[in-house]
Amino acid sequence: MGDSCHCRSGHLDRQLDPKGRFSLPVDWRPAYGESVFFVKVKVEGIPALRVLTQTAFDRKLSDIESTQEANPAQKDRARGILYGSVIASKVNEQGKLAIPKALAEANGFTLPGAVHLVGRGELFEIFTPQNGEAIEAAEEQAREDDPVLSGMLGF
Repeated sequence: MGDSCHCRSGHLDRQLDPKGRFSLPVDWRPAYGESVFFVKVKVEGIPALRVLTQTAFDRKLSDIESTQEANPAQKDRARGILYGSVIASKVNEQGKLAIPKALAEANGFTLPGAVHLVGRGELFEIFTPQNGEAIEAAEEQAREDDPVLSGMLGF
């Protein structure tokens, strides 16, 4: 990662208010006014919401454009799927990010209720508390089961 990476790291627990808002740590917040993008994903087979910064979203678009084995129609389709899969949002002046109510409920979040955040560099993921425990266990198991992964990480 270069010096310009505003990286999010670690596991954090936060509380959703009745409107689906939660406070982001200062060092996890994008630049004021910058968009973030919610997308539903599975991590280690576990449902989550991934939050892409504008930089991460732009990189994903660039990756689509630079895919050598894809023809123009496939690239156009991939861009369309990406745009159709995300919901844009922004962090408010108080440093809170709101998960749209329908998206929160569709992903098992309770309003109000707890969420578990996992930093992934330029992006982060949001899990229910139960799925937050499951992702921690799955990643620990992956480190134990995969000597190459364990060696790369060094722990």
